[in-house]
Amino acid sequence: MKKYWELSIQLPNSETHAVVNEFLLHLKLANRSPLTIESYRSFLERFFGNMDKPYSKLTSDDILEWIQNNQQHVKEKSLTLRISTLNSFFHFCVQEEYIERSPMKSRWFPRLPKPIPKYLEKKEIAKTRQQSEKVSLRDQLLFEFMLTSGCRVAEVEALNIKDINLEQRTARVIGKGRKIREVHFSEKCAILMERYLEEHPNTSEALFLNFYGERLKRRRIQQIISELGEKGNLTSSLYPHRLRHTFATELVTKGVDISFISEELGHDDISVTQIYARIPNQELILMYRKYMG
Repeated sequence: MKKYWELSIQLPNSETHAVVNEFLLHLKLANRSPLTIESYRSFLERFFGNMDKPYSKLTSDDILEWIQNNQQHVKEKSLTLRISTLNSFFHFCVQEEYIERSPMKSRWFPRLPKPIPKYLEKKEIAKTRQQSEKVSLRDQLLFEFMLTSGCRVAEVEALNIKDINLEQRTARVIGKGRKIREVHFSEKCAILMERYLEEHPNTSEALFLNFYGERLKRRRIQQIISELGEKGNLTSSLYPHRLRHTFATELVTKGVDISFISEELGHDDISVTQIYARIPNQELILMYRKYMG
């Protein structure tokens, strides 16, 4: 079995090779996703692939010169991710006391505008909800649960029947870093959930099942949500994370405290949740439309 947390090539410098492998293993033990680790590995292989000088001897000038020579045609967002990868690697080296200080400079990061999360407006929610009533009970519940709980698609995929508390309208989910939290869902969702559980074959511990009675995979969940958006004639694509953004946005516009929203979303850092505070207040939107059209 291929170990995605190990280098797939031999780096020119054996010292660098050993420490990069150690860093990738550190990411795995920190429960970073396989896709994230593979992305880090791929870029570090490219960066150190033709570098004889050991990582511990690299200067800021060495790194900047490589970036300028090899990344000039890369989009700013991609460049930011790559500089972040190097930053994480050298920060790890400092923490492990392999080097005294990181050669990375904060001024190298492009200043990117922070995009406002894409969410569904009231009319779009109504259109999609109306469309969900025409599909299977499972798919209707899936939409309603994701919309009113703010769960990530991976969290929904991993849900088991035992995680659901209908009386309290809560679900126990496993978030990033294997952290367990309790999320809430709407009364309508609870009614759908009760009907769905009555029909559940109980041949599997998984909550959401496919046609074969097996756990519904995230790719299929993404397809179901996307198809609802298409059938609802939304002007832009619908995907699970957009429902998560919609959940957070609805709470913000209703004046819910940002710390509560952060807990519901499972954010470790409340500053991540602050992005939703940049979304225009619903009252301001209504006032604008009233007077400006």
